[in-house]
Amino acid sequence: MKAVGVIVEYNPFHNGHKLHLDKINERDSESVKIAVMSGDFVQRGEPAIINRWKRAEIALKNGIDIVVELPCFYSCQSAEIFARGAVGILDELQCKEIIFGSETSNIEELKKIASLEESEIFKEKIKEFLKSGESYPNAHSKALKEVSGKEQNSLSNDILGIEYIKGINYWNSEIEPVTILREKVGYYSTDAEDNIASATAIRKFLKGGENIEKFLPKESFSILIEEFNNGKIVELKDFYPLLRYEIIRNRDSLKNIQDMEKGYENRLYEGAIKSSDFESFYKAIESRRFTHGRTQRVLLHILLGITVEITEIVKKEIPYVRVMGFNKKGREYLNYLKKYENKKIITSLKNIQDNFSMEVRELIEFNERASTIYKMQNFYEDRKIPIIIKD
Repeated sequence: MKAVGVIVEYNPFHNGHKLHLDKINERDSESVKIAVMSGDFVQRGEPAIINRWKRAEIALKNGIDIVVELPCFYSCQSAEIFARGAVGILDELQCKEIIFGSETSNIEELKKIASLEESEIFKEKIKEFLKSGESYPNAHSKALKEVSGKEQNSLSNDILGIEYIKGINYWNSEIEPVTILREKVGYYSTDAEDNIASATAIRKFLKGGENIEKFLPKESFSILIEEFNNGKIVELKDFYPLLRYEIIRNRDSLKNIQDMEKGYENRLYEGAIKSSDFESFYKAIESRRFTHGRTQRVLLHILLGITVEITEIVKKEIPYVRVMGFNKKGREYLNYLKKYENKKIITSLKNIQDNFSMEVRELIEFNERASTIYKMQNFYEDRKIPIIIKD
């Protein structure tokens, strides 16, 4: 059996995602479609607006055959670590291809850029720009221009695609990267065109009280509106009391948090001491060296306890693969994988004591604790076994 993979957040699942899956199906209807999907926290350093189980269910009802979770120690990291973790999971599941949206849809050009970014001269150049006070995106752009000799204006999906290719190289995987042209609106666009809008725009419209029904498939819209009407959609600011407590209590160990820059922990501590609300706290800790996304990731790492040590461990090896749901076709593929005796695949948390080392169990429990923190603001009924969609 052949499997193809997609790396997703579905935050929320919208018509653009449905179009992407339809195009994959037109290209290859027989292959098993596997989605590696971020859990309850996403790459921008935010809580997901719909919990992981409901997003998995929506995915299975819209063309995905198997949904596996991208744990929080991958899902709320930089693009490099996010991509490396997701690609590694798809490699464990023996996917033949990763299919992703791209603004240019030029796979050979993306491969060239990936190769440049893996060179030692590029790594040295980016260090130089960072030391001079540039933000990471600016340092990255300038270093790439110097190494390649030309202006590089890669957009969001292309940037992720480059990281997927680097992830394939890192794991020495035989997965082939495949692009599908992303049309109409961009990844971070806040605009809409016809019935297509980015997840960023949809979240903005939702919070502004605008009608979003035409941008989402029926199941996704129904679940999102139900969550919104129940007042369950949360943001990072809703965790501020807990985040503030963690910053003050763990002042001396903040330097061990992933993505923390030397000295920035003092600014965070002072901001937490002085600020009773998230808005004033965030204003106090803003830095031109940090993008909004990186700032939020640092805060989320503090909230969840994601350290440099944990990150270094999971960068080197995929500890486990948790299946969140499947349909009949997905079940057949999982049964097919059994003959390879891949013991990293989890379909139930019941037997992890017998099947995993203490170190891996601690990482499984770490991710479950993160979801418990999420449920403090957005309570939902958790599951111990996958969702099964009957055809």
